Amino acid sequence: MTISNRSSWIARRRFLALGASAIMGGAARAQTSLGPLGLLVPAYIDPSVDMSSWNVLATTATRVPLLAIMNPSSGPGRRLDAYYLAAAQAVAQSGGRVLGYVYTSYGKRSLSAVQADVDRYFSWYPVAGIFFDEMASTATSRNLNYYGTLATYVRSKGLGAMIVANPGVAFDRAFAENRTADVFVDAEDPADTVLSSGQASWTQNYSPGMFAELAYAAGDDAAVVRSLAQRRIAWVYSTRLPAADPWAALPDDFAAEVDALIGINATR
Repeated sequence: MTISNRSSWIARRRFLALGASAIMGGAARAQTSLGPLGLLVPAYIDPSVDMSSWNVLATTATRVPLLAIMNPSSGPGRRLDAYYLAAAQAVAQSGGRVLGYVYTSYGKRSLSAVQADVDRYFSWYPVAGIFFDEMASTATSRNLNYYGTLATYVRSKGLGAMIVANPGVAFDRAFAENRTADVFVDAEDPADTVLSSGQASWTQNYSPGMFAELAYAAGDDAAVVRSLAQRRIAWVYSTRLPAADPWAALPDDFAAEVDALIGINATR
């Protein structure tokens, strides 16, 4: 990496380190610049079987902003796993951030069970935050309280602890207004569906840093990323893998996807 490229990368890392929590003080204001685009990778890849993919992610973290979601057993599992520890350390030491996967059953899973999973991740692994899957999309008072409680709990783990929440569809604005997460996945669908669907109109008044989109069953991952780069999002990921198990491995064109991101960020 050249000195000029490294300086650019450091500047981008500083921007991302602010997180959406700094952007979301009240209703976040729209920004003229989209800022750098990073990868949000559901890395549901068992490192005891495929550590090479985690090494690829570690290398990727030196080239583009990277959030890698670890998921040992639909959550942290019952005990620390040495393979996952090594994988998480490799990504973290390369400048990426690792998030622990925790499902919430659309607000129906008990808070104590969710908080226990959060505790295990922070006790066992070098995670930078939590990825809350199966997030409710309707902002009832109960759901706002549920996800608000979880957000407070994760943030109590340390300065900068990050929360990415995944409703996977358009969701009510009140979740953003109440800072129930730092980043929201507003699309997780086949690539054709993601590309043909737009973001909710209210998202245009908020920072791109608050939004992410995930696409699977894609034909050309680099092309999908280039298209999604036009939206108000800061995190993206596309894979050719089918709907049956899209996050079980990295796509065979992952290198081209990373190169596309580098090209996009060079013009931002």
